Amino acid sequence: MDRRALKSLLICALGLFGACGQVASGAGETTATFPRLMGMNIGAKNYEDADYQKDLARMDVVILGFYRGWRPDGYAPTATLAMRKVVKAIKALNPKILIGQYTILSVAYDDPNNAADQDKRDKLYASKWWLLNTAGRKVQWMPQYRTWEVNLTTWSQADASGRRWPQWLAEREHAVFFRDIPEFDIVYLDDVGPPHVTADWNLDGKNDDRRDPGILSAHYAGHLAEWNRLRELAPKLLLVGNTDNDLANPQWRGQLDGGFLEAQMGWDWSLETWAGWGKMMERYSAVLKNTRPPKIVGFNIQGSPTDYRFFRYGYTSCLLDDGYFSFTDKSREYSSVPWFDEYDHKLGYARSGPPTTAWTEEVWRRDFQNGVVLVNPTGSKKTVKLEPGLRRLAGNQDPAVNNGSAVGQVTLGPKDGIVLLRQLAVQEPSR
Repeated sequence: MDRRALKSLLICALGLFGACGQVASGAGETTATFPRLMGMNIGAKNYEDADYQKDLARMDVVILGFYRGWRPDGYAPTATLAMRKVVKAIKALNPKILIGQYTILSVAYDDPNNAADQDKRDKLYASKWWLLNTAGRKVQWMPQYRTWEVNLTTWSQADASGRRWPQWLAEREHAVFFRDIPEFDIVYLDDVGPPHVTADWNLDGKNDDRRDPGILSAHYAGHLAEWNRLRELAPKLLLVGNTDNDLANPQWRGQLDGGFLEAQMGWDWSLETWAGWGKMMERYSAVLKNTRPPKIVGFNIQGSPTDYRFFRYGYTSCLLDDGYFSFTDKSREYSSVPWFDEYDHKLGYARSGPPTTAWTEEVWRRDFQNGVVLVNPTGSKKTVKLEPGLRRLAGNQDPAVNNGSAVGQVTLGPKDGIVLLRQLAVQEPSR
């Protein structure tokens, strides 16, 4: 779960004027249209609120964070019916939306007053599945989340039914959230990454290096065991993992239907901050490559919803590849649906594939049916010339940038981007 873990529990070279004849070559070909928006809304639990449901329904993908027993007073007779009522209400507003539910395998709460997770706690103690160190104590990586690590490997003892934690948890989550709410589309899997702690993983009385190849392999296999059991129980559900890596290890490559790249920009621990824009885009591209269709990869940035330069920098970076853009308001964490003027302007299908080099003057470009996106990832101002027929979008949030005027060149500040619209949209190819 490292610092990218969710706090509720825890990116073709083009000529000067663009290669306008290419069609996106990624998954979905010309059927994919942009932008694609993803909401991470696992924080506040006021899902019964009709206005919140309307906001959530504006997304293409949204992840919710129900808990066992969620049922506001008078909303529905049972918790299952209450959760299903919310999911159905959102889908009534947007029948095309994909809705997921949060889960996590690697850690659990040890709180006797937490009724929602009491069954997990009881099972972990009864089956002796907590991850322990050589002193026999539970281990914890990030105390602020108040969770403890679980031994998800086959070194742990099976229960009377032959299950270990991955299989048991898959069955539990299926029964609580997915079996009786068929409107769910996605199982969201938090903390899909290597182990974070030193502990006695293999139960030989010695603490093990978490980077040891054998420990890594067993840890990867534990996650895979959960995914396999989930697919046995609900083969139509999509599995999307919050990943702090490129999913390239052989045990995971091609196994998930998508990934969530949490806080790629916005914090001191964000990949763009400490490794740079190029490394962030490499990770983005790799996760798209290492997941299987439909490749639901969320590109998340976190900041102030009134910092429009920061938003444009992240939004246009995301649009250089085929993922889903996700913006989190730092002040509200995963409890709101920020909306930006750019979202109201549909770009249509991508006319060029994800670029592999800068277009000109270190500025990156991608062409769409109804517009163009430009990104300046450098630390200095860049001015680029443009072909006729482009204009700025007309917006209210940042009218100095989005004023609706025709443009023949634009100047982009450091770490900024822009969406430009075609004055005459290109006709979409027939299907």
